[in-house]
Amino acid sequence: MMKDHYLENAVLTASPAKLIEMLYEKSVELLKEAREFIEKEYFLEANERIKRVQDILIELNASLDMEKGGQIAQSLRSLYLYMYRTLVEANIKKDLKKLDEILGYFQELLEAWRAAMKSANVDKKSQGGFNISV
Repeated sequence: MMKDHYLENAVLTASPAKLIEMLYEKSVELLKEAREFIEKEYFLEANERIKRVQDILIELNASLDMEKGGQIAQSLRSLYLYMYRTLVEANIKKDLKKLDEILGYFQELLEAWRAAMKSANVDKKSQGGFNISV
């Protein structure tokens, strides 16, 4: 129960940039769990994890600012939609190769996001602020 309260508080107080990072982190965690469940043939549990990642992708897609985000937002939208479709297929077929592909994308997105936020914090300190619009 304490963990749930901590997580709820972390989400409610997080910046938009931190929320994106948290969603990427959670997706990686859930996909690793789904992979383990498929290997053990616990398909219901795997399905639940994959569906949660699909929900995260819907949220990430909805959060994109297509006007301010330009080409980056368009590219992310295409990637998120591809990832969603691939997860549907992976879930239906219990295809570990497809699941690993999407896990790899999330790991790369997380790494790139962290690097961008680190760079933005450097810019923030030197230029007095930054604006994130993806």
